[in-house]
Formats: sequence, structure tokens, C-alpha cells
Amino acid sequence: MNSSYMLYQAEHVRTAREQREEDIRAGQLAAEFGRLWHSLVRPTVGRQPGSAPAIETIPASAECCATTGPHAICG
Repeated sequence: MNSSYMLYQAEHVRTAREQREEDIRAGQLAAEFGRLWHSLVRPTVGRQPGSAPAIETIPASAECCATTGPHAICG
């Protein structure tokens, strides 16, 4: 490694603008890698073989919602 450059980086205080620009570039790079990764692993059609079926939800009864609220888990 170039130790003199590492010392320069340690001594150089970045302005808010420089830091913001660096953060934006890092975010754009991460987004590009994410898109690339998803394009490589995403199935082209339908579900992947062996994946679990979707869980069927059943709406709560009126008496359950009246006593516990609409987002409660009632048996």
C-alpha cells in the first residue's frame, strides 16, 4: 500500500460537499451492484422449484375485531 497517500487521507479533512459527493457516488455504485445481482438471481418466470406455497390468510371474524382491534390475530 501507499502509506504516504494513507497519511494524506488521514490528515485531509473533507468538506461537507466532498463527503456528500462521495456518499452519492458510493450509493450509485451500490445501486448498480444491486441491480446486477437481482438480474442474475431473479427467476425469469414464476416461482422457483421447491419454494413454499403462499400462506392463505383468513379475515378475522367481526366479534374478534370488535374486542381486540382489526389487526389482532384471532384463533
